[in-house]
Amino acid sequence: MKRTQKNILTSITLLSLTLLSSGCAPKNADGTYHSTYSYHPYNTVKQNEIRNFKNSHITINIPKHPIQKHKHQYNIYTPKSYAKAMVNYKAPKPSIGKNIENVAKSLLGADYQYGANGPYQYDCSGFTKFVFSRQGINLPRISRDQATVGEFIRATQLQKGDLIFFDSKKSSKVSHVGIYLGSGEFIHASSSKDKVIISNLNSNYYSKHFKWGRRVTKMSYARK
Repeated sequence: MKRTQKNILTSITLLSLTLLSSGCAPKNADGTYHSTYSYHPYNTVKQNEIRNFKNSHITINIPKHPIQKHKHQYNIYTPKSYAKAMVNYKAPKPSIGKNIENVAKSLLGADYQYGANGPYQYDCSGFTKFVFSRQGINLPRISRDQATVGEFIRATQLQKGDLIFFDSKKSSKVSHVGIYLGSGEFIHASSSKDKVIISNLNSNYYSKHFKWGRRVTKMSYARK
């Protein structure tokens, strides 16, 4: 009878080992194995220590590695901190060239009148003087005098807000002035059109009579 019991115990032990190695042993929700005939892989159970298999339970506990926290922490905006950031935000100011363009374009269509200084009628130099005065820049009244102030600028160096000067068919002296807007365009009070218009510097007439440009936005007389 004892030999028969030993054979039965040996068979049951081998069966348990087979189930565990093949992954067929039942598994608990927490990842541990729990079986009446389970086998602990770290501590081999001797056959003579097995008693009453129906009531004994040997559990395999698989250690779980703790989750490591990220070393990097990121700032998260709360509604309060976001509102504070928006209050302290200052939008970049437009460039002086852009401001000059905006003022000049606001006068498009205004009547041309020789000797007029605005605010409803202008001649070419009266128009430029009025526009630049809105930026705190005091220009001379006559185009010929405006052509002598500020930094000398060639056609290839022109930037938005630069003054540009022209002569005429009758004389090589400066007789007309406008404001460069960029992309080959400029705005001026035109005697031929009797109003403030935008023209193309690359047109046949203006390209032939272009003299030079002047940059007055950096002049010391510009009010800061």
